[in-house]
Amino acid sequence: MRTVQIDGTCPDIKKIKRIYDRSFPDDERIPFRHLLNTLNSERIMHAYYDEDVLVGMTFVFLKDDMVYLSYICVSDEIRNKGYGTEILKAVQNEFFAYRIVIDIEELKPESDNYEERVRRRNFYLHNGFVSCDVFYHIYSVDYELLSWNGKVHQEEWHSIIRKHWGRFADTAIYRKKE
Repeated sequence: MRTVQIDGTCPDIKKIKRIYDRSFPDDERIPFRHLLNTLNSERIMHAYYDEDVLVGMTFVFLKDDMVYLSYICVSDEIRNKGYGTEILKAVQNEFFAYRIVIDIEELKPESDNYEERVRRRNFYLHNGFVSCDVFYHIYSVDYELLSWNGKVHQEEWHSIIRKHWGRFADTAIYRKKE
């Protein structure tokens, strides 16, 4: 697996955007152009290749000793072949000194994609993530926080999303698990 840090001049940018667009619903995607326009030393995008074949991408936010793995996706044409695990291991190796935090859709049996949510959560738990026991609602979606290499608390989480999302982060409604 080859990892390439992305900037706006990458020749595969359209392919990366396609993977991103096909991996997340509209209400969970920051506009791709905005992601590209905000890339810097604390907002990093990577593309992942198996030889010369683009297999996936990640987008992370850094703050203090935390990495928010905002987006991780694998091309829908090659999912379930182990690439997600390889990409996640690459992220863990790159940021081994950081706590890595992700937000996933909360498990709700009444959800249309409940089975998918269970598989996603189990994937992260299998790869060393644990629940932070932090749940929040933002922009019509309920999320649970998971982290690797140490738990992230609600106040820390809010500080990283406030830094990178601005005042929009203040619309998050936190709650205890139901």
